[in-house]
Amino acid sequence: MAGPPLISGLKGSGGLNGARLAGGRSGRSGITGGALFGGNMSLASVEGKLGQRLAIVRVYYRLGQSFPRRMDQQMMAAGSTLLVSLDTVPGGPIYASIAAGREDATISAFMKAVNQAAVRYHLAAIYFSFEHEPNVVAHHYGLGTPAEFILAWDHVHQLAESARLDWNQGGRMHWVLILTHGAFSPSRPPAESSAAYWPGTSEVDVVAADGYDNYGCVGQSLGRTPESLFGPAVRFARANGGLPVFIAEWGSTAFPSFQRQTSFIQQMQAFVASTPEIQATMYWNNQGIGPHCDFSVNPYPSSISALAAAARSPAMQGHLTS
Repeated sequence: MAGPPLISGLKGSGGLNGARLAGGRSGRSGITGGALFGGNMSLASVEGKLGQRLAIVRVYYRLGQSFPRRMDQQMMAAGSTLLVSLDTVPGGPIYASIAAGREDATISAFMKAVNQAAVRYHLAAIYFSFEHEPNVVAHHYGLGTPAEFILAWDHVHQLAESARLDWNQGGRMHWVLILTHGAFSPSRPPAESSAAYWPGTSEVDVVAADGYDNYGCVGQSLGRTPESLFGPAVRFARANGGLPVFIAEWGSTAFPSFQRQTSFIQQMQAFVASTPEIQATMYWNNQGIGPHCDFSVNPYPSSISALAAAARSPAMQGHLTS
């Protein structure tokens, strides 16, 4: 079911795949006019300080949980779309079990609820990811190999198609593969690379990366830039059908000073403006684990102002079209 990570590996030239490719990047993402500006639910709580509603909100669910939560309903009612991940976790159903259909009822009910919410709240598009960051082995221990992940993704995708939930079947769901930024690095070992987790262009509408300027939260500045974090994901998307890109999680710590966080936010604004493939960005406004892991902008007026300026910038005025 999965094609190799090359344009020449597209599955067929017509039918479903051809219809998707004919839609172009805006069709695959359902976004035009720039990138959607967004963040996680913690950033949504400070929308008033930003002076702008989040166009897209990142939310997380585990297999067996019901969609949507009350806060998700409130965000959708206010006009925000969602990027929803549905994950299994160590101790839960493994990839082989999912691929064999043993979780079909639960997964199908969840996806139908996602699609129905988009219809109810008049959202032209809503975004779905099965098992975000599957390349982080520590968080997916015992669930299966990358090849088994792909088989599980294939099966979940087939369930959605059978229920006609995909955007190109009249549904509202768009498919987003989310990996950490390091998976896209050319120096990554093949078994840990984006290619190892790639379901194929016919089953992915958007390539997405999670990345932070101080990933690992070490007590030193690493000199990371938006280009060094997310440029490889953009190039991977270009090589796989010219797919659009989401920055599904991004953030900057205020270590060693808040000016560093403010500066990184300004760099991201410029990077998105110069990279039209990026069609959504979501700031992860949370405290991580450890003394150098606070990505929250809440204590820093200059960082909030920088995010507000990014939200108002021409490159962040994307909107849903399909």
